[in-house]
Amino acid sequence: MSDSYPSTIIVLLIFIVLVLALLSAGCTGSIPGAQNTSPGVPVPSPRSADLVGNTCSFDHLTGDADRHLSRGDSCYFTTHTPVDFLDDLRTHPHQPVMVLDVPEGWITSRDAELLMQEIDSTEPAAPVVSPLSSYWPFNQTSTVGNEALFLLKGYRTGKYPPALCSLNYFNLESTAAKVWWNSSGGQGFIDEQEAVRLVKETCPDLEAWPSEEWPALSIRTEPAPDGWYLAFIREGSGVPIISAQCYHVSHDRTVTPSGEVNRSIMVMTGDFSPKRCRCKE
Repeated sequence: MSDSYPSTIIVLLIFIVLVLALLSAGCTGSIPGAQNTSPGVPVPSPRSADLVGNTCSFDHLTGDADRHLSRGDSCYFTTHTPVDFLDDLRTHPHQPVMVLDVPEGWITSRDAELLMQEIDSTEPAAPVVSPLSSYWPFNQTSTVGNEALFLLKGYRTGKYPPALCSLNYFNLESTAAKVWWNSSGGQGFIDEQEAVRLVKETCPDLEAWPSEEWPALSIRTEPAPDGWYLAFIREGSGVPIISAQCYHVSHDRTVTPSGEVNRSIMVMTGDFSPKRCRCKE
């Protein structure tokens, strides 16, 4: 037994030497595909970039509405311009798109200029639908021109989609759009409709105007070189006007209160001047 003990030690020493030799030769190199997880080296998520790109894609926008509407549509619309969106509608004409909303100011005056160049196009395009719409355009296509007009309507009203659906609920002729563009839109001027919208956004208590219910609520407007004057009038039965609130809206979209009538006055609504906030001279 004393003879075998040194032999065992010798065998173990030889085994250790062989292991050390293999280690020094690199036979235990890194596993293919393994990540470097040493301190200071971030471990990337292999699909994180793809997931972000997919959720901001047009395919995601036209996919499961429950998924993309639960977060709003802003991911797509913060990475794509209105012209990009119109091009996507053009290349997917048979896929209606449900849009909840877009970021404020998404459609700029430069975008409107580019969209005006498309309003006569009869090329097929996908229709746009609001989640509030009970109408769904099955087996229907829109046109690039109609969708450009729908976007322009959104630019003018400050809300997109501006109607429940770009088909059926929406009707804007290219001729009317050209008249608007040539008279004010192309110069960056606000129009009457936008001026009313801006006042209502600034003063939400005026949202009920106009109304034919008693007491009747009417809006009178008066153009000016620097914008518009508006009067939100509460009409009476025994007296023509019960009260009125007046505003000036400049072409740079600034809303300024310009006067108030807080008592009943014997002035017919047609004789009331929004600029003077009282009877015409």
